[in-house]
Amino acid sequence: MSLEATNTLEEKLAKAVNEPSARPDFYNELRNSEIYTIQGGTTPVQEKTELTAGQSVQLLSVEMNGKRYVPIFSSLTRMQDFIKEPVQYLAINALHFFQLTKGADILLNPGSPFGKEFSAREIESILDGSVFNAPEAYVVEKNTQTMIGPPSEPPAELLAELSTLFERLKNVICAYNAQSFNPRTDRAPRTLIAVSYIGKGDNIIAEAGKVAESVQVQFPPVEFIELNGSSGLESYFESQCKPFYLKETF
Repeated sequence: MSLEATNTLEEKLAKAVNEPSARPDFYNELRNSEIYTIQGGTTPVQEKTELTAGQSVQLLSVEMNGKRYVPIFSSLTRMQDFIKEPVQYLAINALHFFQLTKGADILLNPGSPFGKEFSAREIESILDGSVFNAPEAYVVEKNTQTMIGPPSEPPAELLAELSTLFERLKNVICAYNAQSFNPRTDRAPRTLIAVSYIGKGDNIIAEAGKVAESVQVQFPPVEFIELNGSSGLESYFESQCKPFYLKETF
């Protein structure tokens, strides 16, 4: 079954389901989108209501796999597909709604081919923006006694997803895959991605980190090196490795 998108949020949701590299775009769109939720009550009608200062509302909840969620919908079409009888609903900016329902688990588009569960912790990260940040462990610390070499088996899914992301990020020039190993601290090699870019690279590592979180690799964690002229590894990658991603130029 496929989802026929009715707005930009649904287009980005459908893409994010299968492409981890598209998930930051989905989160950003969600933060700026209007969502719909069903109000409880004894005399529901098929109409939209507006919140006023100090007003409290009773929201419908649903159960899935023994867990309670507050359902939200990316469009009236998705809501009408889920509940057939007349209801009273609330249309509200997603961030405002998440602030009002802090601590609750949210279910986007129940009953739809494409939906998503949001834990209370994930909602918090959307509210404070940390959902876009890469964990500190993704960046290799300088001056560590680490051996670097070619991977025994390239992580194909990760490299494909990162290639999709880097194609969208115009300032990425190329990227390499290797493995790193610190004999003092590691029991197994780690997956290493080295990225060459122009301009600022903070957003590159942050978005690449979110992609890496969504893909399983044989040798975790995935660490990133910025080839910005100060890593000391530029010559190694340029002379010893073939990039898995190279931006085409005209």
